[in-house]
Amino acid sequence: MVKGFKEFPTPPILSHSLARMPVEHLPLIVATFTFLLAGLVKGVIGLGLPTVAMGLLSVVMAPAKAASLLIVPSFVTNVWQLAAGPNFQRLARRLWPMLAGVVVGTLAGTGREAMRGKPPSRSGFC
Repeated sequence: MVKGFKEFPTPPILSHSLARMPVEHLPLIVATFTFLLAGLVKGVIGLGLPTVAMGLLSVVMAPAKAASLLIVPSFVTNVWQLAAGPNFQRLARRLWPMLAGVVVGTLAGTGREAMRGKPPSRSGFC
């Protein structure tokens, strides 16, 4: 102890709750706070949930696992945003060629792999 300075005890909230928390709960806690923050960002500016969540989740888990956690929240928030928008029909008429191209390209890419008799590659290439 340094002369003239008083040593302060650890605050009670830190001494008993966080110190005894098992390490395996850390990804769940980080994921919870990550999705709360990412949802706040999406609610404020209308985009950014995957960007914020992927960056923060990658700190505590593998990027592939983090990406798999993003599927449902991203889909739900995008459908919600689409349904709340004022001009869905006009937007669908304008973007249908692109959406059809995405479907055809996806089927062609996965069909090419299936015709070779092997499962689709992880990278999407080769």
